[in-house]
Amino acid sequence: MISDVSTKVKSGFFACLALTCILSYITSKADSLVLSGSTWLSVFATSAVGSSITTSPSFIKRSSNYSFGFSRAPVMAVFTTTLLAQLFSVFLIKESLEHLLGSHHGGQHDHEDEHSKSFYFICSIILTGVSLLVAAYSVTGQPFHHVLQVSSASSLQEHAADISQGICFFVPGLSRLLLPRINAMILLIFVNAACSFFTLWFGDEFEWFDPMATFILSIGVFSTTMPFTAYTGKILLQTTSPHIQNQIDRCISEASTVEGVLELKAAHFWQLDFSKIAGSVDVRVRRDANDQVVLATVCEKLTSIINVLTVEIVKDTSASWGNMYQSMDKMAPLHQFQR
Repeated sequence: MISDVSTKVKSGFFACLALTCILSYITSKADSLVLSGSTWLSVFATSAVGSSITTSPSFIKRSSNYSFGFSRAPVMAVFTTTLLAQLFSVFLIKESLEHLLGSHHGGQHDHEDEHSKSFYFICSIILTGVSLLVAAYSVTGQPFHHVLQVSSASSLQEHAADISQGICFFVPGLSRLLLPRINAMILLIFVNAACSFFTLWFGDEFEWFDPMATFILSIGVFSTTMPFTAYTGKILLQTTSPHIQNQIDRCISEASTVEGVLELKAAHFWQLDFSKIAGSVDVRVRRDANDQVVLATVCEKLTSIINVLTVEIVKDTSASWGNMYQSMDKMAPLHQFQR
């Protein structure tokens, strides 16, 4: 399975893993909550790159015993990755509040060498930034990169977009970099760097600054990853995006006008993964209609949007749709189409 993964993804994964190990060592030496948050950000980046393994051909080949195989595995991988980020954000928020409200922050920096602490913080800022950059740009075309592009903007991105519009008003040349919205991973790099830098600068004078910076960082991570979790969660719940649903409704309207079709009923469509839509529909036709012609025409209308389509042709043998289900033996077999 690993041999089928692209070299770029494998290199990015092992690079993030190595950076995470180094950050774990730095955190153990510096004893700082905000550096713990940086380490968890690197873990998040490693998981984001690792989610691309689910798209390897050998992984998909193992799915012959299931109706749709492991098509939803990439969605589940990205959902798990974003949920991990939210869980460690909640954990760090709890730790920050305990340090702010309790007496856990007593003199931990007094015994540290000032140069060593500065070195740890600067290394953490650089390594975390590199890790997030690798996650953002080494998985181009992979599931996580797709979610970064199509998910709704987070509150942090919306505020950054407002600031960017003001900057671009005075410097129009920056619009290509800052508009329409900044990459979520780039924003996390800036938030982490700002929290770490200010903790290094003011942490010795104000003991509460480290947990407060960690609290702000955790809120930023949670709000940034929430749209990712919502987008992938809706796919796992077998729903469709509003813009896709509008296209499906238009196709259903066109299919209902096909000669011989009386009604399209029990239609259910959902996103199978990031690029495929599955669905099923019952088509009630006139008694004198040609089943094969109607089937081909209806499928032609729907398969432009629906990738995996199951159609059941039902002859009009009763006066109402409800009574039709009493004549199950007269139904035509199911027809499944996949493109």
